[in-house]
Amino acid sequence: MDYALTDRQFWEIIAAIAGFMILISTYADRRRGKRTNIEAVGFMPWTAITVFSVMAALLAVALAIKSV
Repeated sequence: MDYALTDRQFWEIIAAIAGFMILISTYADRRRGKRTNIEAVGFMPWTAITVFSVMAALLAVALAIKSV
């Protein structure tokens, strides 16, 4: 039994992980924007994480399509 991933499966998994990170970071950024205590800022750059996750997802989808 050979369980090796193909290139396409690898990039699809990476795209799915990046998509999940997009959902998490978008939710966290909205939650931070609606905070009641304006001085409780936090330290995570959720907007930057969202942007980099979108770029990673687009790149992974493009590479998955290319490897067909």
